[in-house]
This record gives sequence, C-alpha cells and structure tokens, in this order.
Amino acid sequence: MKRHSRSEGARGYYRRLLLVALAAASIANPLPAQRHPWSVTGTAGVAALQLDAVDKDNAADAEGWARAGFPVSAFPSLRTAPLYTLRVGYRQDRDLAFSLRAHYSSKTVTASLRSSDGDLDLTRGVRSVDLALGISYYPPLRLSFLEWYCEAAVGVTATTARATAVGTQYVKVGNTPTPAPLVDTDAKFSASKASVGAGLGIDLPLASRLALRAEAFYRIAQFGRLDGTVRRFNEQADATTTAEFNYSGFLLSAGLRYDL
Repeated sequence: MKRHSRSEGARGYYRRLLLVALAAASIANPLPAQRHPWSVTGTAGVAALQLDAVDKDNAADAEGWARAGFPVSAFPSLRTAPLYTLRVGYRQDRDLAFSLRAHYSSKTVTASLRSSDGDLDLTRGVRSVDLALGISYYPPLRLSFLEWYCEAAVGVTATTARATAVGTQYVKVGNTPTPAPLVDTDAKFSASKASVGAGLGIDLPLASRLALRAEAFYRIAQFGRLDGTVRRFNEQADATTTAEFNYSGFLLSAGLRYDL
C-alpha cells in the first residue's frame, strides 16, 4: 500500500508540474491573436458579377448603330472587373475575429468606328464600392502551416454606371466631305443598397507579423434599374436604365495581411 501511494503521489506531482509548464509556456508564447489582435489586409483580384443584362443591352445598342449605317466594334463584357480590397480586422481570440472591409471595383469598355462616313466612340462603365462589417470564425480543424476561416458580412454597396456616345458624320458640301455632329450624349446613373455576403479564406504565415491571405467571397447586391440623368448635346433630362443591374457574384482576391 505504501509503494502504491508513493507512485500515485509521484504521478500527481509530475502532472502538476506539466500543467505549470504548459501554463508558463502559454504566457511566454501567447497566440498570435493575443500578441497582435489588430491587422490590416490589402488584396487584389477579380469580381465576377451577374451583369448579363447589361452586356445584352450594350450589344443591342451596338447593333442599333450598325443598322443605322455605323457598324461599331462589339463591346467587351462587363461581367468581370478588377477588384481591390482593404480590410481592418480585430482577432478577439483563437476562434472569432471582426472586420471592417471595403471593396472597390471598376471597369470601362468601348466600341468605336473609324470610316469615311463618320467616326463614332461609345463607352460603357460600371463601378461599385462596398463598406461592410464582418464576423469570421476559425474552425478548430486546421493545418499547422495555415489557418482557414469562414466569414459573413453585411453592409452597403454603392454603384455608378456611365454611358457616353460621341460621333461625327461626314457630309458632302459640294464635292468636299465636311464633318457634322452626329451624337453627343453623356448618361450617368447611381444607387446605393444594402448587401450581404459570405465567404472562405486562408492565411499562410510568411513572417512573425506577415501572412499571405486568399479569399473567395460571394456578395448579394441586386439593384434593378438605375435612375440618373442623360445629357444630349446641351440638354439634360432625367432617365432610367433599360437594363437591370445585378452586382451579385464572386469576389476573388489575394494579398497580404500585416499584424499591428
């Protein structure tokens, strides 16, 4: 009985010693979230948006000019656009983090014509800006060399769409081709609406405060038709787009996270 009591006492002593050592190690080497809870992240990538209706409207406009005798080139698609993201995050603990994120995406496409009958330049542009609050959850299942998280966010998306047309046609005065104004329009539409999103991301540490971050985020931002103004030569009037704008889609980006 005495030998058994001594062995039990020794095991209890070593267990207590191990717990003290682990506690000391956690104090000496806290989690990265405890050492540097604040972080700044900058990323770049691509926004893949559901702007099919806008592309079809642009194509119909180009076909209309072609039927009028001005076969302009086709418009490139607006469905994919460069994306830039700035994010300030706060890592509360190992599992939860909060962030304020801003997305910026912009693209302009053109269709043009150069001929003996006239010159024509058409432009179509879209721009969106997001400001959203997000909450991230880091699951316990993770690899030693990287972390992954899932995030949900809610915020406001603001958009601006613009369309211009500038053209000159050549008419003969006697036997001399003379330029005459064909078209001069500038249309601008804008709106702001609430948006929500969710996504997944990974962080790959590169140094003590630096990590590579990649993220796939899906945003829901349906706008419908946009209101704005159209200027034709020197006259301006209110107008509404014929196409519906849908900025829902995937926001794919990669960049660097720096812990403050």
